[in-house]
Amino acid sequence: MTNDVYENIKPPTMRYSISVFVLFAVFLSACSNMKTSRTCAVPTGRFVNTTVLDRCPKSMPADTPTFCFELNFKGKDSIDVDNGFEKYSLPYLPTEDGCRFTIAGASLFGNMDFVIESDSTLQLIDTAWTKLKTFTTFKKTNNPEKATWKFEQYLNECIIAGEYSMFKNGELVNGVVTFLSNGQVNRLQPFIAYEICYAGDCLEETSPPANTINLIDDKGGIETYVFKIVEPKMQIEFYSIGAPIPDTKGERPIGPLVYDFRTE
Repeated sequence: MTNDVYENIKPPTMRYSISVFVLFAVFLSACSNMKTSRTCAVPTGRFVNTTVLDRCPKSMPADTPTFCFELNFKGKDSIDVDNGFEKYSLPYLPTEDGCRFTIAGASLFGNMDFVIESDSTLQLIDTAWTKLKTFTTFKKTNNPEKATWKFEQYLNECIIAGEYSMFKNGELVNGVVTFLSNGQVNRLQPFIAYEICYAGDCLEETSPPANTINLIDDKGGIETYVFKIVEPKMQIEFYSIGAPIPDTKGERPIGPLVYDFRTE
């Protein structure tokens, strides 16, 4: 029996199996090509650390290990990094995966990658730095009113921004104090601005360590207080702290209650 005759009498099931195999191979090849050809646009604008912000106000930024709080893409090959007490620029390069980029020399551990998930979301692969099992999420706002907001402004909005009645010694004081998300404070004379500590040496200002806030007056003078969130966006208390101790870093004692702000 010749080969031609044999080909003509192949069982239908065999011909079907060969066809399915060929189609499956073509499908795998197409999927492979799709995977390798994936590309994402170079990110632009400011991305803030939402892994940290999503835990606010129950958790302060210093309570979550993180490489930085803000990534600002101003060019096609460099990125501005803000970790709360230092700002610097680093180069970044594309990888074979069109949606994955490498930040060169990001830390003592070497390079650090980030993956673009969408026009407004990226994942920073910073587990070597944080020692956590998950990556850190950064997002860019689509709200035009917040287009210029930095990390600090989102933090202010979460922790303290709002209108409060002020109490002293349990008694209501006339007037409403307003803390704006941009760091401005109204009707708390002589103070006109505030800054919440979330990174750097100010984290070790008191003994025991506590959250601190600077109130800034119209002459540039600064007074530092410990703040305690009694109930998020409902009641927040400011406590005095002792004077700086000569030749000693931090260790300032926490004093009595000075301001009691309530929304009710």
